[in-house]
Amino acid sequence: MISPQQDVMEAISNLSQCNTENEAHTLTQKIIHSLGAESFVYTTLLPPHFHSLNESYRFFIGCSSELCKIYSSRMWVMNDPFIEYARSNSAPIIGSKIKLSTQGQTEMLKVCAQHGFASGLVVPTHTSMDANKRMGVLYVGSDLSAEIGEAMLLKKRVQFVALGSELLSWWNSRLKQQAMRKYSLIEEEVELLMLSKNGRVASEIAAIFDIKVAAAYQRLNAIKEKFNVDKIGSGPFRLIDRTMNLATEKAI
Repeated sequence: MISPQQDVMEAISNLSQCNTENEAHTLTQKIIHSLGAESFVYTTLLPPHFHSLNESYRFFIGCSSELCKIYSSRMWVMNDPFIEYARSNSAPIIGSKIKLSTQGQTEMLKVCAQHGFASGLVVPTHTSMDANKRMGVLYVGSDLSAEIGEAMLLKKRVQFVALGSELLSWWNSRLKQQAMRKYSLIEEEVELLMLSKNGRVASEIAAIFDIKVAAAYQRLNAIKEKFNVDKIGSGPFRLIDRTMNLATEKAI
């Protein structure tokens, strides 16, 4: 639990200082409990056409291990009504208001209710509503009945939305850092790479960095050598474009 002396919103803002997944998960769990929920799942994922990538899904799990096993074995992620809702909505919604379209979705909610989600709140998190951007879903739950628990959770929606937003930012930053380490890139090279990918020519890049055009070409060629490609926009560049989302976009 968050101590009485520490404001929950302050704790949420401290997520950005977590250096490991374990640290971020532990702090998230403390925040969730302080807001009155007992269980949670936070999922961040890429759009459906990117799902073949290992980088697609990332999780923070704070619920029954039995529920996780059932969810995985029945492959509910392929038909999760909370994820479906979050893809096209940004407003938090209580679980009982989610529209169900299949028997499998109905069964999923029934099982969830038996494992810490008798009442629940679904909180979509987006950097933007662009269908090609990484998004997230925070699902928090309580053992309280839906009539009581959902009203309680909904009252804390502002804090839950703030938490979801910080979690997405944290994962975006972490995935960017992982991609940078994988390809031995520094911040300046990431910015230059994304400028080039977005159509900026060497003369424009030179003006932005206040360097000579020849120096811009030299830096671009150095990046190509790291990827062992002749052209920016091919091969590994597609992966780095998908993983370096929010933090990189802000830089350009």
